[in-house]
Amino acid sequence: RHSPLPVSGIRSRPIVHQRRPLCPPDPFSFCSVTLSVKMAALNDLQAAMDNLQHAMSELKSPKVVTKLAGNNLTESNIKICVLGAGAFGTAMAMVAARNNHEVVIYARDQAVVDSINNEHINPKYKMETFTLPTNITATTNVAEAVAGAGLIMHALPAQKSPDFFKEHKDVIPDTVLICSTAKGLYLRSKCLLSEAILGPDGLGREQPLAFLSGPSFAVQIMQETPTAVVVGAKFMPHAVAIQRWLSSMSFRVYTTQDTVGVELGGALKNPLAVGAGMIEGMGMGINTMAAMVTRATKELMKLCTAMGGKAETISGLAGIGDLMLTAFGDLSRNRTCGMRIIQGEKLEDILATTTVEGVPTAEVAMHFGQLCGLEDELPIFTAVAGILAGTMKPEEAQQFLMGRPLGSE
Repeated sequence: RHSPLPVSGIRSRPIVHQRRPLCPPDPFSFCSVTLSVKMAALNDLQAAMDNLQHAMSELKSPKVVTKLAGNNLTESNIKICVLGAGAFGTAMAMVAARNNHEVVIYARDQAVVDSINNEHINPKYKMETFTLPTNITATTNVAEAVAGAGLIMHALPAQKSPDFFKEHKDVIPDTVLICSTAKGLYLRSKCLLSEAILGPDGLGREQPLAFLSGPSFAVQIMQETPTAVVVGAKFMPHAVAIQRWLSSMSFRVYTTQDTVGVELGGALKNPLAVGAGMIEGMGMGINTMAAMVTRATKELMKLCTAMGGKAETISGLAGIGDLMLTAFGDLSRNRTCGMRIIQGEKLEDILATTTVEGVPTAEVAMHFGQLCGLEDELPIFTAVAGILAGTMKPEEAQQFLMGRPLGSE
């Protein structure tokens, strides 16, 4: 057979199809060379995989993990710095002090520092009825607070945290383990708080970082009411170290490596708790509240798992546990905010005197839902975010939620 028309005037030659033997008998033939090339490639691949496995084992080794967080992971008593003298920061200081750690609280207010050091009382945030032990001191100097600390407990508002870490990163050692108790998403960059703390908006570097979350009102921690929380860290030795430093007969710490689930569970339940407060403010009954919390749990699970969290984390203390606390607990600022909105108070007036993490988190939650293609599957998040943004009236929420197309559970 011949080719079709010649190309560019060049006369084509007939194409002769010949069948070559599959494997010529000559040991130095094409097949033998191909086989040896393949074997060499396989050996190179195996060597590369061995090197990768060795590197991974080195990264996870106790020696490397210990280096990432100083050399004190196995020490029983350490210095613990608490950033923030609010209610929860004070509660974390008390938890650490009860376990005989040296505790230094950083506070901006000199009057609060003087009261803690001289009277052993935090005069603010409903903490004035509790006497602090003598191993808790306070300072307005960040460098003094973190100097020599084996653990930094971060208890500042989520939206202010990245700027704080950026401002003070030079006095915070890059090997010290930080455990954040803030429950919120970062509005400015619409991202996880961990991303904001470690990114350009914050420290701008790698840093051992963990997150503590769960159903835990500060006042009840101070009262030694049995409380259970979970701490999540990328490296399990970090989580276990925090667990051992803080756990007691009244404060039980569980561990996980699902940091995304811990962060999202603790943050995303806040706007849902605002919604629970709205239901309470409208005077609706327990039927409505139970239905809302149940369906909200499903939305929480759906969004968190879509973002990379684990379902079992959301089913635990950081998810459902914290949602139950803030939806039904009278001490919840998010729930109280929802009630005050329904009673006619302006949102800006509420936020002027109270930190309500659920308000900025509602906007970021909707952003995450859109990224995951779930905007039509998060009706409760949508209703709460709409009321907070002023695009939906509270009386319209019932029609929006109850009038949706019917479906199966």
